[in-house]
Amino acid sequence: MAGLREDKKRQTQLNIMESAKNIFSEKGFEAASMAEIAKDAGVGTGTIYNYFPSKGALLLRIFTEEAEEMKGALEDPFSTEESGDLVGSIIGAMHGFAEFFQHYPKPFWRELFHVMTAEVEESIRLRKGLFGIDEEMMKWIMYMIESHSDCFLIRVDPQEAAYAIYSAAMSDTMFYMYNEEMGHEAYKEQLSKHIRFLFEGKMKPGKKE
Repeated sequence: MAGLREDKKRQTQLNIMESAKNIFSEKGFEAASMAEIAKDAGVGTGTIYNYFPSKGALLLRIFTEEAEEMKGALEDPFSTEESGDLVGSIIGAMHGFAEFFQHYPKPFWRELFHVMTAEVEESIRLRKGLFGIDEEMMKWIMYMIESHSDCFLIRVDPQEAAYAIYSAAMSDTMFYMYNEEMGHEAYKEQLSKHIRFLFEGKMKPGKKE
C-alpha cells in the first residue's frame, strides 16, 4: 500500500514538472505562476507547494533531473580505446551534450540561463548544478587527451585543451540558443567544425582529426 502511495506521489510530482516545463516555455519563468502550473497539472495550488516550496525550487528540480541525464551520457559515450579516434570520440560526446538541448524549446533554456544570473538562493543552486556538469565534462575530456597523448605531434596540456574544447562548445551552444534561425543539425555541425579546428595540425600522420 505504501508503495502505491509513493508511486502516486511520484506521478503527481512528474505531472507538475511536465506542466511547469510547458508553461515556462510558453510564458517565461517570470510570467508563469504556480497557480497556472497547478491548474495545468490537475492539482490544487496548495498541493504544488507540498512538493515545491517555490517556483525557483521547481525549476531547480527540473534542471537537476536533466543534469543527471547529461552526466550519465558522459560516463562512457563511446568505446574510444577500441576505435582510437580521439577527435571523433570528443565530437560524439559533444553531440550527446547537444542532444540534451533538444528536450525543451529554446525559450525554456533561455529562461533557465536568465534565472541563473539572479542573486537568489535557487539561482545559486542552479549554477552549482550546472558547474557540476561542467566539472564532469572537463574531467572526461582531460582523461581522453591524457590517454591519447601519443597521438599528438606536440605536447598538449590536457587541462588547457579541455578548457578550449569546453569553451568552444559553450559558445556554440549559446549562439544556437539565441539564434532562432539555427537548426539542431547546424548546431552539431558547427560544434564538429570548431572541435576539429582546435586539433588541426596537432595530430600525428595517420591519426584521425
